[in-house]
Amino acid sequence: MARSELAAILDGRPVTELVPPHAGEAGAAYAARATGELMVRYLARDEGDTGASA
Repeated sequence: MARSELAAILDGRPVTELVPPHAGEAGAAYAARATGELMVRYLARDEGDTGASA
């Protein structure tokens, strides 16, 4: 995933807004879960998708 693609997925939001951490979640566990969620969103995008929220 290129930086521009990540930026499109985030659409100006911080990662913690798009994938909120769970209460008491360890940093390493959150990082792994957030990374996975971002990858799912990346793979689910259509080729022409701008990443903008619907």
